[in-house]
Amino acid sequence: MMTRRLLPTVAVLGLAASTLAAQEPRRVTLDEALRLAAQNSPTMVTARQDIRVAQWGQRTALGAFLPSLSTSASGSTSGAQRIDATTGRPVNTGSLINESYGLSANLDLFTGFRRGANRRVAQATLSLREASRLRQEYAVALSTKQAFFTALATTELVAVAETRLRRAGEQLNLVSEKLRLGATTRSDSLRSRVEYGNAQLTLIQARANERNAQATLARAIGSDVLVAPVPDTTLEIRLGPLDTALLRREALAAAPTVQEAQASVVSTRAGLAATRAAYLPTISSSGSMSWARADSVLWGPKPLTNSWNVRISVSYPLFNGFQRESNLATADANVTSADARLRDARLFLDANLTQALAGLEAAAAKIDIARVSVAAAEEDLRMQRERYRLGTSTIIEVLTTQVSLDQAQVDLVSARYDYLVARAQLEAYVGHSL
Repeated sequence: MMTRRLLPTVAVLGLAASTLAAQEPRRVTLDEALRLAAQNSPTMVTARQDIRVAQWGQRTALGAFLPSLSTSASGSTSGAQRIDATTGRPVNTGSLINESYGLSANLDLFTGFRRGANRRVAQATLSLREASRLRQEYAVALSTKQAFFTALATTELVAVAETRLRRAGEQLNLVSEKLRLGATTRSDSLRSRVEYGNAQLTLIQARANERNAQATLARAIGSDVLVAPVPDTTLEIRLGPLDTALLRREALAAAPTVQEAQASVVSTRAGLAATRAAYLPTISSSGSMSWARADSVLWGPKPLTNSWNVRISVSYPLFNGFQRESNLATADANVTSADARLRDARLFLDANLTQALAGLEAAAAKIDIARVSVAAAEEDLRMQRERYRLGTSTIIEVLTTQVSLDQAQVDLVSARYDYLVARAQLEAYVGHSL
């Protein structure tokens, strides 16, 4: 009865799995995945555009030291008529043509050191954007590696599920043969049938998980088709003993998060200096040259007349409703907050580095334990099957050992890829590959 209920579900899930399998995924290596992710990730695109905007901000700050130039030109024509007193007819008095040209320049001679401070702000902003891009680069690389390793793990879990299904099928055939010979009970056959059905469901779910992981990897690298990772045995090479003290020093000096926080401190301090410039006077100069003439049909062409003007002005706001004070308080608060964020970034990095190192060691230990467990479970299953064939063991013992082996193999796959993810996290914290 149970078997008849299970078969329709297995058939439906099997049809779904076969439909998914019809879509052939694109295969990529880890290096290719990282390159495509850095190229197509929205956060990386935004980071690069932020740098582009910051570069133009730097040019604008430099341009404040240069004079601004403008030119103008205008022209007009006019005419009039009068009534001849003798003939009473309208008479044209001629047309008048006016034209003028101008060139002007403005230059700030002294701005209370505001322009220099703005240049430092622009440079600090560019450094901050570059640090942000570096942080985003490592964050995208970490998420891409996680997606890549998850896809690899799901592919191996499919192979584990296929092995489980094969073992369950072999066990079911053995029980069926013993039942035919009258050497076992109907209950053993039903238990073997349930285990076979569970193995089928596990395989179908493993294949669905594989497709989901491939879809996640496809999104990470910006692909419009499913992406399957190419296995690489060199990825699983164990790291040698790590100098944790050296790693901490390197991380505090070069970690993207710390660099970004340091750039933020520099930027806010430069902004504070630029705000203080409002307490100093501003000296500016301007000059202009203009040419004009008026031509008439009656008078004939006239020569151009020119005029010039030079002006120097000094301005100093005595009181502007506490706006300078408010801006200064805001800039000083930004510096204080940036200092606090830098301190927290260092503490956060140190804590994460400790966790990553512990996770790496734990994952390595799990791999060794899982390998021993798999070997022991395989030998135990071989012995239990032999004992069951000889009639000295029960089907429950066989199935229990079989489930233990399946779980040990799953644990080994998980431990291996947990190690890779822990290594990728550690590399993201220190800012370079290990």
